[in-house]
Amino acid sequence: MELLLLTLVGALMLPTLYLAGLHDVPNAIAIPVRTRALTARAATRLAAACTAAGVLTALPMGLYLYSWFDVPDMPPAMTLSVVLAALITALSWQTHTYFQGMPTSNTHVLLSALLGGTLAAGLISGVDGSEILHLPWLNPLMTLIISPVAAFLVAYLLVFAAARLVRGEEAEQINRTSRAAQCVSAGLTSFGTGIQAGQRFLIVALIAMSAADIPQGAPILAALTLTFALMLALGCLNGGWRIGHVLGHRLVAMDPLRGMVSTTTTAGLLVAGSLAAALPLSTSFTAASAIIGAGSNQRFATVNWRQFRRIVLYWAMTPVVGIAAAAGITAVLSTLL
Repeated sequence: MELLLLTLVGALMLPTLYLAGLHDVPNAIAIPVRTRALTARAATRLAAACTAAGVLTALPMGLYLYSWFDVPDMPPAMTLSVVLAALITALSWQTHTYFQGMPTSNTHVLLSALLGGTLAAGLISGVDGSEILHLPWLNPLMTLIISPVAAFLVAYLLVFAAARLVRGEEAEQINRTSRAAQCVSAGLTSFGTGIQAGQRFLIVALIAMSAADIPQGAPILAALTLTFALMLALGCLNGGWRIGHVLGHRLVAMDPLRGMVSTTTTAGLLVAGSLAAALPLSTSFTAASAIIGAGSNQRFATVNWRQFRRIVLYWAMTPVVGIAAAAGITAVLSTLL
């Protein structure tokens, strides 16, 4: 049974990885394409290459974050059911939100699904619920709450600094410099996205492998990392334009200078948070908040607040759906064990 469940986990992780790349790539390229800093083809290729490079960098940090979680002592098949339920939930929800054009967080839904599935499995297995709740869920939760606020404030304030810095310069030169900076920021954002995605999917894979008593040697970890990099890059190459259209065209009227500020803020927070602190940041939260922060700092109303409220609603729904759906799927799977 454990081998069958592990096979299902592996099979389901591949489309989930692809969808994660598809879902996250607009966060890096929507604004550069909108402001004509990059063509669509060049943007997707840059994002795919930098995301893959980020995944290859994520291995040591993924191992570090995995050390946070001391999974409760449950039957191996039950633990694998939790992982399978979390992947089913993440894949289903992210597919739905992609076709709705909503930039929701892969990290958000995956962590909440793991929590919901673990709580259901613990209840079924007779594990003390406090033992599950004492796991470090608060660390990533607080990071996911704080990061969009920080991104909004940083981007909003940086517009003042950028406007003062270019005062007196010709508009053509400002736009040219801003677009060049966006090209760099798009690559860095994709690199940070790869680090974040590599971390979270490595954690899921390690939990499943531990439950199935699979050795976690260097060759296996290297093969996993390469697979993650390939599938995420393939997702990036598709472009994720349903979400990209919302971020680039329907959320904020963005000029090249403010586009530079938003992309630079996203890239800086992702790379610094990933490399310096190994924090599980959400690319979607950070990018959308930075776009709102930079775009709202103008003399005239440019933000589509109705669209922003819709995005916030989906952000709020994500953990509820993740916990409830994963708990229900875990309960159903437990009857088949």
